[in-house]
Amino acid sequence: MYLNLNNLNATEIAIHEKLPDVVKSDPNININRAAELCGVSISKISKYVKKLDFANFKQYKLFFSGGNISVNEREITNELKKIKKYVENFDWGLVDKFIQEFNKYDKIILFGLGPSFICMEYFAYKLDSVSDKKIFTTQEESRAKHLADENTLVFIFSVTGAFFTFEAFAHKLKEKEARVILVLEEFNSTVTKEIDNIFYLTKSIQNSNLKPYEKTRTVFFIFIEEVISKLMEKNN
Repeated sequence: MYLNLNNLNATEIAIHEKLPDVVKSDPNININRAAELCGVSISKISKYVKKLDFANFKQYKLFFSGGNISVNEREITNELKKIKKYVENFDWGLVDKFIQEFNKYDKIILFGLGPSFICMEYFAYKLDSVSDKKIFTTQEESRAKHLADENTLVFIFSVTGAFFTFEAFAHKLKEKEARVILVLEEFNSTVTKEIDNIFYLTKSIQNSNLKPYEKTRTVFFIFIEEVISKLMEKNN
């Protein structure tokens, strides 16, 4: 909660000088009565409450009457609900499988496009601190193919797996005898069978109206941090 009185205009300051004491003396007061006592409209009270960063008048009353404020499920964004569900159902086995594959190879290529590539740069930075393997990041097929050999494991990170056709890319990497693993946030049954293995991080999907580059990568970062944490634990 962030109370910033500097944003209040003269009318709202007058409300603020009176209403908290009114609420404290009558925790069950409704917004109509509050507006009447302050000599303003209901919309003025509502706007004042929002400016103080409260979701609604009920939450405002709880705060100034000393009650406990709980966040209504409707007030949580879809992203936070998704993360909450992901954390509650986190698959530790997937982290172990990821590390098992990681440990088998001397060279690791982290491939991603757009925002996913930025995630891979962060992942590579963290992996460098916990392993002595050769870690590469790229969003160029030609560079990945050039680097790949029989001692290479290629992790391809993608939210949907639908923005890029992986079949030809995976086939080229397999020609170089590299191992290919696709890490997807969302379940996608249409992904090519050219991929040796697929890790699905969630069973949910993000808003279908969002373009691939507009979708969040929060789940990637959570998974990455748990992989790094487990590797650090093993090193210690």
